Amino acid sequence: MSQRSHVNAPSSGTQDTGLDYVLARALALGGKPSSELQRVLDEAQRALPSGGWQAVALKLTGLSVAEDAARQTFERLLAHRADLERTLGRPVHFKTAAMDGLDRAEALAGQAPNTDAGLSYDQLVQMAFRDHLTGLENFRSFTRRYQQEIRRADRYKHLCSVLMLDLDRFKHFNDTFGHESGNAALRHLASILRAQTRETDVVARYGGEEFVVILPETAKHEAARLAEELRRAIEAAPVDLKDAGRQPLTVSVGLATYPRDARDAQTLLERSDEALYRAKENGRNRLEQFQPDSVAALRYRPEHPAAAQSVHVVGDFNGWDRTIDPMPRDAAGAFALELRLAPGRYVYKFVINGEWYMPDPQATEYDHDGFGGRNSVLWVK
Repeated sequence: MSQRSHVNAPSSGTQDTGLDYVLARALALGGKPSSELQRVLDEAQRALPSGGWQAVALKLTGLSVAEDAARQTFERLLAHRADLERTLGRPVHFKTAAMDGLDRAEALAGQAPNTDAGLSYDQLVQMAFRDHLTGLENFRSFTRRYQQEIRRADRYKHLCSVLMLDLDRFKHFNDTFGHESGNAALRHLASILRAQTRETDVVARYGGEEFVVILPETAKHEAARLAEELRRAIEAAPVDLKDAGRQPLTVSVGLATYPRDARDAQTLLERSDEALYRAKENGRNRLEQFQPDSVAALRYRPEHPAAAQSVHVVGDFNGWDRTIDPMPRDAAGAFALELRLAPGRYVYKFVINGEWYMPDPQATEYDHDGFGGRNSVLWVK
């Protein structure tokens, strides 16, 4: 390459390269895709030509670094990308330029002490899929695991719930106590999430102060219980700051479940985010569950009213749990329930007195249940 002055240092390693190596490595190996990096950088260059790089670094990597260090790192990596594009005669992704510039700067600087020299391939892979600040899975890893879990849920007709969590009033916390304290708060929250979730759950940092938890094979009512436990555990465990003592933290939580609230991965994520937004609107430090607009009305009138003391509906929308969707008896003596379900095809049965399973006599379509019986088919529009 013809020009390297923006990122290179003499081979003795005694001269500053102008890079914050931790930030540069997070940009090069972090989970944000190239398109997202470029979009944020373009917005920053248009809106904040002379400042605000600390906020850009926090948004893209979750790291809080000094403004000058952040500005110098971005300027040098952007300039290095321009050098590469002139030399190669084609566009170069910022992430590619960051990886190339970081590699050359570290090699020529003699591997400065804070560069984590000698990392193995497995360690580098881990860095690529782990959030640098919290140690949780990063956005890249979350995206991969999330798609896998939804495909598995679809193939085996299982449920999958998603929790979106956002640290309340995080900007005010940062402004009051400083970015290093903000980082401490994020690490503290991550440790609680790790401790309170199950081994089969996937916990990831979605971006900034937002976290996501994938709950495989978990019905909505069970996910709501787990979400409340998380919310209470965070509320009960203030973060201990070096110069400010114990400071309270709270989170707002949004919940959506596949397939009850959405029938594809992208929509499910949007639904959980909508629920999170409502939690913020409704006062924060609370859980909101997404509720679809479409309604399915079920009704069962037993031939012998005295023989049916209770009726529940079970189906692929509630994990076939016979305890969570009771059908109240109406004034006419029938059992009726309105279910909010995303549009699509579902199968279900009625459970009489908590013991006897039967298809809905009023259904117009049935399907084999795999056990020699029939399920009723429900189409929601």
